[in-house]
Amino acid sequence: VHEPDPHELFLARCDALAERYGLTARETELLTMALKGKTRSQIEQELYLSANTVKTHLRHAYGKLGVHSKAEASELLETVL
Repeated sequence: VHEPDPHELFLARCDALAERYGLTARETELLTMALKGKTRSQIEQELYLSANTVKTHLRHAYGKLGVHSKAEASELLETVL
């Protein structure tokens, strides 16, 4: 029996959260990166996106989740699965 490691569990929770709240693939990708601890600037550089694009996707994701910050999103993530 395969026991998921912490990273696999984290990704599964992110996917479950995205499905439950109807996040787009891009919103899920950016939210996952943010919840991993990446800053907006790091996300911009890694994905070659503008600051406004990253900000907009994260704002939309937070809105769908009904949260206002990365900390609140992280707390919500812990309730999934």
